[in-house]
Amino acid sequence: MFVKSEACESMDKDVALDEPTSPSGDDAVEALRQRLGKLDHCQIAAWREMSPARRLELAFQAYQFALDAVRLTERRNHPDLSPEELAWRVTRRMQGNLRLGR
Repeated sequence: MFVKSEACESMDKDVALDEPTSPSGDDAVEALRQRLGKLDHCQIAAWREMSPARRLELAFQAYQFALDAVRLTERRNHPDLSPEELAWRVTRRMQGNLRLGR
């Protein structure tokens, strides 16, 4: 559960990502900005107030949620898969590489 941060109440400007340090990173940074959309400064303030351990815990929980969702989707779409093939399909989707495995 998130509690409104004290820092959030005083912030009234958009938060921007740091500028890239190399010219080759321009496209990657712009692509990331497009994927993220407008950044929520209240959420950023809340994350900054968390301990590193708490941020890591939330990241693990988010990954586990995604893993479970992908596994359930693959099982629903392909009910006859063997456990091994299901595991490979989940791995391929989570890694974003359909060529992994067999």
